[in-house]
Amino acid sequence: MNYKTILFDFDGTLADTLPVCIYSIGEAFSKYDGKSLSASKVVAMFGPTEADIIRLNLGNRDSAEDAVRLFYDCYVREHDRMVKPNAEINSLLERLKARGHRMGIVTGKGRAALDISLEKLGMGGYFDVTVSGDEMTRPKPDPEGVLTAMNALGGTREETVFIGDSEADMRAGKGAGVFTIGAHWLEHVQTHRFDTTPDMYITRVAELIDFLKD
Repeated sequence: MNYKTILFDFDGTLADTLPVCIYSIGEAFSKYDGKSLSASKVVAMFGPTEADIIRLNLGNRDSAEDAVRLFYDCYVREHDRMVKPNAEINSLLERLKARGHRMGIVTGKGRAALDISLEKLGMGGYFDVTVSGDEMTRPKPDPEGVLTAMNALGGTREETVFIGDSEADMRAGKGAGVFTIGAHWLEHVQTHRFDTTPDMYITRVAELIDFLKD
């Protein structure tokens, strides 16, 4: 099968950004709720955008918007220290772009955080469409974002691949009816095992290159 449309999740798939997300959300809850949240507790809240995670779960509702601003302050300040460009993934994206693949991102991240990371990592130019959590009415595992990106790129289910690191990604891809790949090639991933079996499971970037080459 000639897969022309390649869609990626972002956190834990294209960039090792989960640590800075978890840290920045944790700082907001620590300051405004007096809570020290473990990484697993923060990840358990994933689904909405980072800002909406804070708005929906912060006990101190009157300080929610201050907490959101603190999240973004921390995210920008700590990004360069906690997130490094990945030469192997950048090479993958360059290769796919050169081959003429249409590429997109489907992420639960908020638009602002996504744009910060894309700019800091120099990745924005690879993608023809990016769908953030702010642009979805129903976040993953609902297939809305995958279908939105696929349709924006003029793709079909038969020629589209969706690659992600989480159970929500697998369910979204399967729900959209596209070929779904579970990728655990970065140090920090959201889901260490999938209850929804992906069509393909990979642990190295080279495996995706070889698959798409065929």
